[in-house]
Amino acid sequence: MRAAARQQIVAGLEQNRTPDQIARSLIGLKNRVTGKREGGVIGLNSRQVELMLNTEAKLLSGDPALMREYLTLKTRDRRFDSAVRKAIETGRPVNADDLGKIMRQLRDRNVQLRAKTIARNESITAMRAGRHEGFVQMLETGRVSEDQIERRWDATGDDHTRLSHLALHGQKVTGLSAPFVSPVTGARMMFPGDASLGAPAEELIQCRCFEHIRIRYIR
Repeated sequence: MRAAARQQIVAGLEQNRTPDQIARSLIGLKNRVTGKREGGVIGLNSRQVELMLNTEAKLLSGDPALMREYLTLKTRDRRFDSAVRKAIETGRPVNADDLGKIMRQLRDRNVQLRAKTIARNESITAMRAGRHEGFVQMLETGRVSEDQIERRWDATGDDHTRLSHLALHGQKVTGLSAPFVSPVTGARMMFPGDASLGAPAEELIQCRCFEHIRIRYIR
C-alpha cells in the first residue's frame, strides 16, 4: 500500500497536481451506481478503524449519553443528525437502515481525511527534500564548503506545534550532513519532515516547520 501510494504521489507531483487532486487519486472515485469507491490505494488507519467500531457500538447501545457522542465527530455526515437525535430522545438504538448509511459516510469521510493528510504531508516533504538537495548539489560543485553552510530549524510556534518541534526552534547545525536532533524525543532529521534517519511518524505528519539555510561567503 505504501509503495502504491508513493507511486501515485510522485506521479501527481510530476504532473503539478494539487494535494487535493492527489488525495482523490489515493482514495479512488465513487461509483455512482454502487456508491462505493473504486481504484483507491489506501484505507483507514488503525485509529480510524477503532473510531468506526466504537461509534457503531455507541449508536447501537441505546444509551443517550453514548449516542450523543456521535454528534461531536467532525467527520460525521450532518444529514443523519436528526436520526441520531430521534434515537437519543426515545432511548433506543439507531435503526439498522440509518446505521448502515451513517457508518458508510463516516468511513468514506475518514478515508478522504487520511488521503488529504498523506497527500499534503508528502507534497510538502518533497518540496523540502528538493530544496535541501539543491544545496547538496551546490556543495558538490565546490562553490561553497561545509563550514560555510549554516542551517536553522524554524518552528511555526502556535498552539498546534509539537512540543518537540518547539524545543527544536532556533537549533543551528553546520554543513549539510549534520542532522537536527530533538532535545525532547531524540529524533534525528536532516530537515523538517525527513524520515531518512528513522524519525517516527509522530514527528513528521503535518509538520509545518521550515529549514532556514544560510551560506556565509565571508568568514
